Amino acid sequence: DAQESRGLGDVYKRQAGKLLDADPATRHLSVCWICTLRIDCEQAPGTTTDSHTLDHYYPVEDFPVLQNEPDNFRHAHFDCNSSRGKGDAERGLGEPMPAWW
Repeated sequence: DAQESRGLGDVYKRQAGKLLDADPATRHLSVCWICTLRIDCEQAPGTTTDSHTLDHYYPVEDFPVLQNEPDNFRHAHFDCNSSRGKGDAERGLGEPMPAWW
C-alpha cells in the first residue's frame, strides 16, 4: 500500500542521512543548506523543526518544470524550509543533491 511504501522510503532516507553524517568525507551533505547546521536524521522527515525536508532552490510554484530536477534539490531543516517559503534564499546555490537521493 502507498502509506507503507512511503514509510519504507522515509526509513531509507533516514538511514542514508545517518550514513552521510557518520562519514567525515560526506558530513557536509547532511547539513541544512539554509542555516548550515546539522539535520536531525534520527527523526522522520518533516516531523520536527530540525528534521529533514527536501527544499527546491527554485520554487515549484514559479518553476514547475524543475520540480523533479535533482540539481534543484537541497537538504534543509523542516523549519528553515518552511520559514523560507518560496522567497529568495540568503545563501548561494549550495551543493547539488547527491545521486543517491
